[in-house]
Amino acid sequence: MDLFGSGLLNSAIGAPAWSELPAEARAALTSLMTQLILEHAAATVTPRAKEVGHDL
Repeated sequence: MDLFGSGLLNSAIGAPAWSELPAEARAALTSLMTQLILEHAAATVTPRAKEVGHDL
């Protein structure tokens, strides 16, 4: 999937192509998306199962 391609969806909604955005905007969007993904991953991590001891 090309998230930043200049396909029909971008032209249909009036969004500029990724390459048309200023470098500062691309950098800011990349940083924000990275933060969003990392925060989502941290919120959905399940705790590790604890190893059962071998106590008799």
